[in-house]
Formats: sequence, C-alpha cells, structure tokens
Amino acid sequence: MLIEFDALESSNERGFQRVTQLIAHLLRHQFVHVEDRGAATLLETLHRPELAKLVEAYFDVAGYRVVHRETEGWAGILPDVERISLPRLRIDETIVLLVMRRLWEEALQLGEIHANGTVRTTLNEAYAAYEGIVAGSRRAALAASAFRDVLRMLERKAIVRLGEFDVDAQDMDLDIRALVTSVAGDDFVASLEEIVSRPVAGAPDADAQVPVGDGR
Repeated sequence: MLIEFDALESSNERGFQRVTQLIAHLLRHQFVHVEDRGAATLLETLHRPELAKLVEAYFDVAGYRVVHRETEGWAGILPDVERISLPRLRIDETIVLLVMRRLWEEALQLGEIHANGTVRTTLNEAYAAYEGIVAGSRRAALAASAFRDVLRMLERKAIVRLGEFDVDAQDMDLDIRALVTSVAGDDFVASLEEIVSRPVAGAPDADAQVPVGDGR
C-alpha cells in the first residue's frame, strides 16, 4: 500500500493531498456530510475510483468499511464487526443518539423529510422528547446543557447539526441526518426501551458503556 501511495504522490500530487485530507477527516470525525463546510471537496475524492480505492484500502487494514451514501449526502467509516469491536458510548450518550433515531423515524412516517433525508426539529423539541422517554424510567435525565453537549459531540461526527441560537425563542434548529440510521441500527426501539429500563446503581452506572450498532 505504501508503494501505491508513493506512486500517487509522484504522479498526482493534488490527488494525493485529497486522499490524505479525507483520511485525516474520517480519522477525526468518522463521517463527512455534504452540507458541512468543505465537505463537498472531501466527498469528491470518493467519486474518483483510483482515489477511493486507496482510501478504502487504508481503512480496510484498520478494520473499517468505507460507506458512501450519495443519496443521503454522506460518507464515513463503520467498523467491520467480524474483525474489531464496536465503538462504545456512555449510556447517556447512547440514549440521546437513540432518541435522535426515534425522532428521525417518526418524521419519516409523517413524510417530513427534507433534502438528503434530513429531519428538521429544534433543540427544545428534542429535549422534551428525551425527557418524556427518560421520565418513565428510574434514570435521571440530563440537564438541558448536558443534553446539548452530547448533541455537540454528535455534531462533530456530522450525525446532527445545530443552528444558531435564537435569543428570543431561547432555542435553535436541530437537523437530524439520515446517517443516524447507520449508526443506531434497526433494533433501536428495543435498545432504547431496554437501556432506559435498566436499574440505576449510582455513580458506577454513570460510567457504564454500551455498544452502538454498525448499521448493517
């Protein structure tokens, strides 16, 4: 593989730079979405078979699959579960992620899907939905600020996108992107109900982690 990278650098320096930029981005963020700044250039790399092949080979060595969903405007890396362990999130983070999947699914049923399969809601509406789900369990809900912090983490992975804060409404737009269905698998309903119904055992439970599906 090093020989192939060296050959590309010698014959197509610009192509080599694009490949390394895309690899670096996916290593940091896992996903790239066309609606984010600079993403169009990164995604263009995957439209060039000779460049896409190198990106795929690089991550294959590390145990990841490169997934490119043009109709949904995103690309990313997902673990090959037969070779490496799934990424893990804290329980509170997983609950928020699964709530995002539920909200996306509900909007799909209502036909309220926008370009690239994106669902538009607001931070306050999402937090109310989260509180409603957690309220039926013995688990303490995250404070609104902590809930937003988890969304910021998901935003860095391009799974959601938060808009500008509206001072008058004390709210902000929240876009939930279709790639949430690849991160939180089709068993999300059972996963969400099972997680929120778990007994809460104090501080140690706050640090417990649960796996997130690979979206097959």
